[in-house]
Amino acid sequence: MPKNRKNTFILLAILLLIIVLLWHLKLRNNDSSAAYNFAISDTASISKIFIADMKGKSITLDREDGNWRVNNRFKARENTVNILLKTIKNISVQRPVSESRYNMVIKDLATNGVKIEIYLNNNESPTKTYFIGNNTDDHTGTYMILKNQEQPYIMHIIGFNGIMNPRYGLQGQEVNITIWRDRTIFDLNAKEITSINLINEKDLKSSFSIKNTNGNQMLFNYQSKEEKIKKEAIITYLNKYQEINCETFKKEHLKQQLKNSDKLYSLFVAHQNKVDSLIIYSMKKEGDAKTKEKNSTVERMYAILNDGDVMLIQNYVFNKLLITIDELKEK
Repeated sequence: MPKNRKNTFILLAILLLIIVLLWHLKLRNNDSSAAYNFAISDTASISKIFIADMKGKSITLDREDGNWRVNNRFKARENTVNILLKTIKNISVQRPVSESRYNMVIKDLATNGVKIEIYLNNNESPTKTYFIGNNTDDHTGTYMILKNQEQPYIMHIIGFNGIMNPRYGLQGQEVNITIWRDRTIFDLNAKEITSINLINEKDLKSSFSIKNTNGNQMLFNYQSKEEKIKKEAIITYLNKYQEINCETFKKEHLKQQLKNSDKLYSLFVAHQNKVDSLIIYSMKKEGDAKTKEKNSTVERMYAILNDGDVMLIQNYVFNKLLITIDELKEK
């Protein structure tokens, strides 16, 4: 065989070998990437997120016409959902779990891990499923593992120095629905409100009601007698019912206890063929053990909205609503 021809065959053989090696390397990389590919870049295609802990608590977030709802019952907090979507998009591997910690991490994920299922484009099966475990000792990463994979990883977000659990709305490794619920009580402008009735249960004479019809306002005292109004003050007051939120929701069992106690205020707001009621109670009770909430410098009250949700509200948010009739009437 001529020397040039022989060299050509050798070069072709080497080239073929390189191609085969590159192909196998590609397949190997593709297989291994499945173990650490947690992120979903196209979060706009996410239609549902399911989060469940090992204690039987779970939430489902559904996207409906561009808005998110919690367990098909409550409006979701926009900011909390946005943080979750950014996390799902930007989460990345910090490093694999070391051999020395492997067994401990796997055991924690198996017994305490929080399951995350992410659904795309209204599909019935999740596109991505993984489990969130505990955090690293230096609190710069969180242990996670993808479903049907053996290798757990320490996950983080580049540029974010902290743990992942709170970004998934978790308290430790537990699901808490109140973190996800929208906390809006009132978000109305003056034109939307048709009437307000504020009863000061401790001082009836300071109570009042307002009728707001087609831009005309009428003010009545606690005896339903009409009073002359300070129009500018009335309009200013009506516009204060925007972005009024509670601090957090409380457990249902507290409702009956509150109903057996004295009220501070009863507030009824009519708007858009609906009437919202907010019954407000004091947090201060004789013989109560001091809690972290009561020791705080922020003053709070309990409230029941529409005879349903029990919530904690802050005085500085509601003081602008819980005024007296003297601030609205001409003297």
